Amino acid sequence: MAENIAAQSAVSSRGLGLSTKMPAFFHVLEDQWDPTSNPQGIVNIGLAENALMQEEMKGFLNSHLNVESHALTYGDGFSGSKRLRESLCHFLNRHFQPHVPLSPSHMVATAGASNALECCAWALCDPGDYILIGRPYWTTFRTLLGNRASVNVLDVNFDGVDPFSSDAVELYRETYMQAIKKGKKITAILLCSPNNPLGRCYSPEILCSYMRLCGELDIHLVSDELYALSVWENPTMEDPDQFKSILSFPSESLMNPQKLHVIWGMSKDFGATGLRIGCLISQFNTRFLNACESISLFSFPSSLADNAVAKLLADDSFTDHFISLNRARLSENYRHVTTTLSDHGIPYTQSNAALFVWVNLGAMTKGHGATDADILEILNREKVYVTSGLTYASEQPGWFRIVIAHPKHVLDEGLKRIFGAMLYYETRITK
Repeated sequence: MAENIAAQSAVSSRGLGLSTKMPAFFHVLEDQWDPTSNPQGIVNIGLAENALMQEEMKGFLNSHLNVESHALTYGDGFSGSKRLRESLCHFLNRHFQPHVPLSPSHMVATAGASNALECCAWALCDPGDYILIGRPYWTTFRTLLGNRASVNVLDVNFDGVDPFSSDAVELYRETYMQAIKKGKKITAILLCSPNNPLGRCYSPEILCSYMRLCGELDIHLVSDELYALSVWENPTMEDPDQFKSILSFPSESLMNPQKLHVIWGMSKDFGATGLRIGCLISQFNTRFLNACESISLFSFPSSLADNAVAKLLADDSFTDHFISLNRARLSENYRHVTTTLSDHGIPYTQSNAALFVWVNLGAMTKGHGATDADILEILNREKVYVTSGLTYASEQPGWFRIVIAHPKHVLDEGLKRIFGAMLYYETRITK
């Protein structure tokens, strides 16, 4: 008891609180499966990393990373070099087709998209404010918004309503009204477009509806477009919506353009989570960007990564080929995984975007009432890592997210272990 008290006194109350919020997947990174060097390790098909394009990315970086003295300094400031922001504008103007062309003054560069989102929490919200997010969603948003900036997430429940429909937009309105009656201050809607974990895009009509709603409620709209270019062909999906950036609409006719903000980064579309380059775009709110600049010391991207990404995004030939090849490989892997799931009678939702499939493993328990925690326990036993609906505030139990952006031998090993785990559960429960 005395030792426990002594240990607690060694850190602040704030430190004690943060120590319980360690990311749950660090143990996976320390013991990743390799068929040769670590065959007993954990097969990681849970983290949203894109491993399909690493050879192409390594080839470009190794042949183009010519370090200059400028890259070893504080450069042009803490929010990205002039060259990086010019390259980001060039690239995003080509692929996002903004209604008002982007210029470097419209953005700040950050050490990844997570930093960009935390900048929104600091500069758009006061401590205790709420941001609306529709379920299911990546619950690490709560960590990014809350751990340091003390901004809360308020879930929007759909109760069976299609999350991509106009009815869903109205549920945001209802949730907002109910929260205001309870004295909560709602600052913004955070929209993940394309959606994580559902892997679908919003139609242009629905995106405009969200903008109109934010205009009517006079709140901010933050569009997280991290998977924008990871949209691929799914021949079995009837007339799927394609990605359209919120920047491509005439925002001034739909909402207060000062309250529209977009986040993008290199981690998903370019399979480069380790480069830590993201950007926060706000075309009509210089004061907001200045506020982000004021805390840019805490989101300062590496000058070496800055240098490499600036060269990469300016190379149209390379990026066009990279994006096309990435989409083809994602499409192929989607078909591979979903065919295997179908062969084993496992339901999944149709998708055509991002890096994953939303899978109903709970359906394999045949009505035995298995919880997500029960299924995770047996998956851990088989040393395969996927993330459960609990991680995404899912309204229905039994749903899990499987990342498809891995070489097929990794996917096959992971799926084999999932099927083995579920068979073990059925054998144990029916004894």
